[in-house]
Amino acid sequence: MSCDPEQITGFADAALDAAATAAVAAHIETCPECRAQVEAERELSARLRSLPALELPAGLEARIRHASRVRPFPVRAVRWALPLAAVLVAGLWLRGEASFVAWDLSRDHDKCFSKQPLPAKVWSGEPRAVADWFLLQGTHLPAVPERVGELALVGARYCPLASLSFAPHVYYRGATSHVSLFVVPHGVRLDDRLASHARGDSVRLLRVEGEVVGIVGEREADVQAFESALRPVLAAWAARSR
Repeated sequence: MSCDPEQITGFADAALDAAATAAVAAHIETCPECRAQVEAERELSARLRSLPALELPAGLEARIRHASRVRPFPVRAVRWALPLAAVLVAGLWLRGEASFVAWDLSRDHDKCFSKQPLPAKVWSGEPRAVADWFLLQGTHLPAVPERVGELALVGARYCPLASLSFAPHVYYRGATSHVSLFVVPHGVRLDDRLASHARGDSVRLLRVEGEVVGIVGEREADVQAFESALRPVLAAWAARSR
């Protein structure tokens, strides 16, 4: 089999049938990228399982039951309201976990670059044109590079993330690989930097004056090159933000 992030995720979650499991197991023996994806996703799952049980906000159950007396709810509505509230609280906590953010950005990177044509809303190889488009939408971006190595700027858009937010997503494309730059639109529990692998992609998360910038690519060398190219740009961006 060839590299297939969705199959690899299914293997990590033990969700494949016997034949598919055997095929993926044989593949990851010879593919370090997919093997790294399996290890990263299993580590993320283990961390999620080890999280402490979340408590519902104080008084939530009493408020729901009071509302049911004031305006009667069907019994089934009360039954699903409390679990739904717990899921929402857990989701708000999880969206700030750096390893989940890395997985979320990788998922969107793979999703966007799997589409033909690429789902950009602004098509341009000019950094100023891309920055101006985002500024019209109310978002100030750092001055992204026009090109890093063989990878050239092609466009951008806001992308919906699994964390229920929309992130500025800038696309770079080369002959054989792609890189995405994201500005994460919500808080992330991150010191200064995270270097990781998710879904077979290399991911960097960089904190700049309270903002978190994500870099995602299929090749480690491309992501390292983008991080080096962005460092002076992000430093200047941070200085203007003070």
